[in-house]
Amino acid sequence: MKLPKTKTGLCIVMRHLIGENDGIPVGIFVTEEAADDYAGACEQEFKDQGITAYTFRPTYTMFYNE
Repeated sequence: MKLPKTKTGLCIVMRHLIGENDGIPVGIFVTEEAADDYAGACEQEFKDQGITAYTFRPTYTMFYNE
């Protein structure tokens, strides 16, 4: 078994259909603040266009590099 050399955390903004658990990634960010800002901007843009079936949520993901 090969052990990872480094671990990295990223925030992924996911677009979810309201009432569903699965989502589609729409952005990847290094900081939680940037991901939250982007999710808010996406949500506002959709609302401005009259699209209310989606919600945007940032999720933190940890992965390991070799």
